[in-house]
Amino acid sequence: MFNYIIRRIVYGVVTLIALSIIVFSLLQMSGGGPLNRLKSNPRITQEYIADIEEFYGLNEPAWVQYRIWATNYVQGEWGISFQGTQPVFEIIKSRTGATLRLMLTALFLAVMIGVPFGIYQALRQYSFFDQLGTTVSFVTFSTPIFLIAIGMQIMFAVYLERWTGVKFLYTGGMNVPGYNDLGTLARFGDTVQHLILPAVAIALISIAVYARFQRASMLEVYHSDYLRTAKAKGLPRRRVIFKHALRNALIPIVTLISLDIAALIGGAIITETIFSWPGLGRQYINAIGTLDYPMIMAIVMALGIGVVVMNLIADIAYGFLDPRVRYD
Repeated sequence: MFNYIIRRIVYGVVTLIALSIIVFSLLQMSGGGPLNRLKSNPRITQEYIADIEEFYGLNEPAWVQYRIWATNYVQGEWGISFQGTQPVFEIIKSRTGATLRLMLTALFLAVMIGVPFGIYQALRQYSFFDQLGTTVSFVTFSTPIFLIAIGMQIMFAVYLERWTGVKFLYTGGMNVPGYNDLGTLARFGDTVQHLILPAVAIALISIAVYARFQRASMLEVYHSDYLRTAKAKGLPRRRVIFKHALRNALIPIVTLISLDIAALIGGAIITETIFSWPGLGRQYINAIGTLDYPMIMAIVMALGIGVVVMNLIADIAYGFLDPRVRYD
């Protein structure tokens, strides 16, 4: 187990290095640069622009810029945002809590709804409920996340909000520093109120995917030889399902959850922008719009590290769910 974890960590580091090189190269080839607006302003002198380029290291060759960035990043110096004088690390730190809260809520909803839904479909195979669930899952999975988010905005903001008086969408207070500090009950309730819609919008697609995979996995296990033997011995149906079938049927879901982290991140980027949720996704979109190199690199690497760590945790979890899995 220890040797396996070390190998996976090494592979993860190599993956992150490759990711940083690819993203940095794409930024360099994107055309223009973060100082284009200054260069097009006749009031800005060339000497001032040269000073800024020297301060950020933009006057160096691309490979030198990458070497400087990589060295500083490893040492914990993530640079200064081009959109101000605030360190990138401090900006990301202030936004991470909101994104984690959104992603974990969406993941919780997806697992707690999608997995039981798929199990129930498998136990009621070909019933009306199973066919209806299959249709709904395919329709939901085929719908782009931005259409789901905008549709929910229209439904709740235009119709339900005027009936219920509950404000589900953006309010000015969300940009106040410390908004995500849940120190008071009122602040907690306000945060939850604004968290519901974006979390559900992200979770809907994952719910459909988990339900389909769990249904297929449960059916495969339920019709296996060892379960037929357990049922032939007269074991209670509840024990056959929850003790013998469910444990093996959950193994593919563990893989799916680890891989779904990347999809949740992509959904969070779009959903945070649509719902004006003050997280990393919205900050990332703003950074792309202004070609804020330090901010883009820092956010991409932070999300990449999260995906690598989640995949490692999923691989280790196999050994606990399936005794047949061996790492050495």
